[in-house]
Amino acid sequence: MTWVLDQASTFEGVLGLRANLFSDYQAFVAVFREQKLLDEELMQLCHLRVAQLHRCSSQANALAGSISDAKLSALPQWYRAPEFSALEKAALQLTECFCLDTHSISDEMAAAVVKEIGDRGLVALLEFLALCDGFVRFQIVLQTGESQ
Repeated sequence: MTWVLDQASTFEGVLGLRANLFSDYQAFVAVFREQKLLDEELMQLCHLRVAQLHRCSSQANALAGSISDAKLSALPQWYRAPEFSALEKAALQLTECFCLDTHSISDEMAAAVVKEIGDRGLVALLEFLALCDGFVRFQIVLQTGESQ
């Protein structure tokens, strides 16, 4: 794996070694923003939680600036923090289960998200979580994620 890190040391740099992969990745991420499938702050919050759960410090540090200080400090105990809305709590619960054990996602968890943003929102959130989870894990495998 060292030949990769000799040519590029960041995740973007490594993906840049395969321009087609990098452009496809960027295009897929852009869909969520361009089509406004999910609220931008919610996406940042869930992506940050994915990075924290996988101890990917480079992603966590990059995303932390997009979250308010109050939410950032309350994130490890989001489930009892008044800083988070019902939607954010439902999405964060889904995020944690998605990252740690997808089989632990219950119908009730999914229903809580559907109640807030509908069926399309649930599907978009699950797709977004798959993207975040997969590429954070990819960074760790490539050793560009600086695990904590």
